[in-house]
Parts: sequence; structure tokens; C-alpha cells
Amino acid sequence: MGVQISNPHKAMWPSADGGARVSKLDLLHYYESVGEWMLEHIKGRPCSFIRAPDGIEGPRFFQRHPMRGTSNLLTRVRIARDPKPYLQVDRLEAFAALAQSAVLELHPWNCFPGKPDVPGRLVLDLDPGPGVSFDDIVRAALELRERLSRLGLIAFCKTTGGKGLHVVTPLAQRKPRPLKWPEAKAFAKDVCRQMAADSPSRYVLNMAKNKRVGRIFLDYLRNDRMATAVAPVSPRARDGATVSMPLLWKQLRAGLDPMTFTIRTAPALLASSKAWREYREAERPLARAVKRPLKSRAQ
Repeated sequence: MGVQISNPHKAMWPSADGGARVSKLDLLHYYESVGEWMLEHIKGRPCSFIRAPDGIEGPRFFQRHPMRGTSNLLTRVRIARDPKPYLQVDRLEAFAALAQSAVLELHPWNCFPGKPDVPGRLVLDLDPGPGVSFDDIVRAALELRERLSRLGLIAFCKTTGGKGLHVVTPLAQRKPRPLKWPEAKAFAKDVCRQMAADSPSRYVLNMAKNKRVGRIFLDYLRNDRMATAVAPVSPRARDGATVSMPLLWKQLRAGLDPMTFTIRTAPALLASSKAWREYREAERPLARAVKRPLKSRAQ
């Protein structure tokens, strides 16, 4: 692929699963293992990267535009109203360039592939405040799935690589007038607002830290034109080399530990998993859901 991996044995993470360090070469092998799967969910979408040339214990920086030395294996794409091109990961070979550049996290837009102005999925982030257990997050995700189902939408779930969960809903294109981002964001906010209104002691829409103690922040703000969410199976630049792991709903149960999904464990788990296999078939038009009245869970 014409990519030279410099300093292949440099540590990106000092440890994974409490074991050996994870090197740049290990990162490359990880991308080789999961790249084809990940590509299905990031191809055709502008993507931002978190890079850490000296690993997670060194400086990090955020990149979404080409820089000097950026590999030609990454696609340059022009977005209306922005003079600088954005970067996309549209081919498997690009993952070699990402490893060489010490890209530890991938954050794609949530647009429809090739159409940055058209929402392609909803992402609702369940972010726990102090005193909230992961079992509480699991219950919240299951409730959110139920609410979306009643609106005619099919939801999928993944860990964030941290203490939260993402509930993801694939959207179908609407013709002749495509859905607009303000509509998608307003819908996501309304769903979360109703959920918080029904259980104000459990959920909150205010991200202020003093409002989140003992409650889950329902983050709907990722549903905007340039907003991003960490890609499924993307590594995280965090202790333990965790990843954002796609899950089946039946895997969400008491005692689940999201920290067990790491660069070392995820490839084998993903290879034997049926998680998200029906993602494309689950695309539904949001326009129909928008027209349905939102009801409290008790109704």
C-alpha cells in the first residue's frame, strides 16, 4: 500500500486488559482485523480523528482537514460553505495510513453516505453522571429502544468505549424532499425531553455537572450537520485500549462490563457476533416517526 510504518513498536497504550502495551504495529493489526466492518459505517462520511503520536500518555490533537503529509489513501471531499476539504475513510487501505499517523479514534459525521446535508442516522448518547451504575445505563438504553420502536424506528446499541452507551437508529432517505438536520435534531430532542419528563429523577437534558449527579444525561446534540459520534469498533484514546463495541440487545444485561471490549478482545468477538448485521435493512424514514405523537411511557 506504499505506507511505511515508522516506530512500529512505539507504545500507543501502556496496557490493555491489564496486560502488555499496545504498539503502533498492534494498532495496525487491529485496523486490519476490523476495518472492513467499520468501513460499512464510515464510508462516504467526513471523519474527524484524534491523533496521539506518542501514545495516550503524550500530547493529542484533533484533525478533520488534510495537513502536510496527509496520506492520499484518505479521500478529500469538499463540503458546501467550507473552503477547506474534509477527510473520509473510503477504502480499506486507508487504515494503514491511520495507523501510521497514530489515529486512535475515528469520529464520522452521521450523514447519509455522500450526502452531508442529509441525516443518515440518529445517535443518542447515554452519559452517566456521578453515582450512576452501568446497569442504570443498560436500563435506560432498553427504555429508549422501546420508545423509538413505538415511533416506528429500529434501534441498535454500542458501548462508547467509556461508561456510556450509544443508541443508534439508521434512517432511510425521503424523496422527493430529503430530511433536514434541524428536523432530525428537533425529533431527537423531543424524544429525550419526553423521557426526562417521565423520569426526572433518572434523566436530565442539562449537561451541567451539578445537574447530573445520580442521573443520566440524554445527549441528543450529536444529531446535527457537523456533529460526530465515535465510530463503531473505533479504539478510544483511554486507559485500557477500550473500543466502541456494537452489541446485540440480548447482551445488554445486569453485570455487563464495557471495559472488557478492547483492542485485544474485540476482533474475535466481532468475528463471531451477529450484532448490527441487519443495520441496512433497518433503515426507516424519520418523516413518519416525526408525525406520530410522542407519549409518556405510561401511556
